[in-house]
Amino acid sequence: MLHTPLLANTGHPTQIDRLSWGMVELQVTDLDRSVAFWTSALGLVKRELASPGIALGTKDRTLIVLRPGANTPVAAPYTGMYHVAIGVRSQAEFSRLLTRLIHLNVQVGPTDHLMAKSLYFHDPDGLEIEITYETPERFSHFGDMSKGLTLFDVDGNRHSGRGLLDVSVELAFAAGADPMAPLAGDTYLAHLHFKVAALESALDWFETLGFERHLTLDNWGFADMGAGQPNTHRLAMNIWAGPNRPPRPQNMAGLVHYELISNVDVVASSHLRQDGDVFRGTDPTGVNVTLRISR
Repeated sequence: MLHTPLLANTGHPTQIDRLSWGMVELQVTDLDRSVAFWTSALGLVKRELASPGIALGTKDRTLIVLRPGANTPVAAPYTGMYHVAIGVRSQAEFSRLLTRLIHLNVQVGPTDHLMAKSLYFHDPDGLEIEITYETPERFSHFGDMSKGLTLFDVDGNRHSGRGLLDVSVELAFAAGADPMAPLAGDTYLAHLHFKVAALESALDWFETLGFERHLTLDNWGFADMGAGQPNTHRLAMNIWAGPNRPPRPQNMAGLVHYELISNVDVVASSHLRQDGDVFRGTDPTGVNVTLRISR
């Protein structure tokens, strides 16, 4: 699938998507341990109590809610969250967080997706976290995706989309910054990546909420969806553990609820029921969904 270049990343919050992510709620085995990790590794700050859990985010916005209830850490092979992606708005903040993770001896995978730079790591329960800095201005078009993941940058160079970042280069952008400062106030939830039982039925379901198909790579067992511009990677899914896997057991660590914010007044999804000013339902992976209308 060929694609035209996307809008440049200006470093400012110019979100115009029909849908954006509210907060995500994660069930963990040891609440105190998880709160300590998420606040230490990312610089999230505690917000109001979200009984029976703890709300974390920036000074002005809740991003993650951690709650007790799990007896076992993440294990395969079940559907549910593959990872949650926390987005930063600048190269300097991305590099500062990389410095922080290295300083704390967190095992991290710095990855160059061309359309974004990402840092992957896991919390104590095995929940995968991605820190992403979206760089759509570096991307030009896709190659022949039937032969594997192939992208081209704006200079015509071929890119795997899964290359390693040069850590020394990335760290240079954080010179003089305090790695242990709290997370930047303009941090946001960039996307969720799910493990699903089947791509096509999951794509159909999320389309009714307002997401739109972007890439479907059946030979790779992967698909992603956008919700408008400027970034087309707002929701991703895979069947890498195999098709038709069952949902995550209720006593296992994982995603139990997430919010979506819509700027469209009419919600036409037959999968959600109206509950006062919000819409509620359960997604194809068995996770609870709340959709709110932005006024």
